[in-house]
Amino acid sequence: MVKVNLDALIPREDFEVNAGGSTSQFGQTLQIRDLEKGSFFYPIVRKPDFQRETADWSPERISNFIESFLDGDLIPAIILWQSGTNIFVIDGGHRLSALIA
Repeated sequence: MVKVNLDALIPREDFEVNAGGSTSQFGQTLQIRDLEKGSFFYPIVRKPDFQRETADWSPERISNFIESFLDGDLIPAIILWQSGTNIFVIDGGHRLSALIA
């Protein structure tokens, strides 16, 4: 089966607590426009080093996910964690990467 590698769309970063620096403030929900390169969110989102590679979905699975999103179907929550100026994707890396792509 063909797999799509989306791993480079969200940069990896060391997952450590950084008490210094300013923190970003964002609400409980993200809009699709927040995943665009010029948004506040896109430049600070990271995957922790321990996360698996985002290369496990087939083109069909990505297409089905995007169709579900566009149809307004319920999408499972994405879990984020803020450390300093970075926001780490704890769960949902494939989903976010598919939407970014």
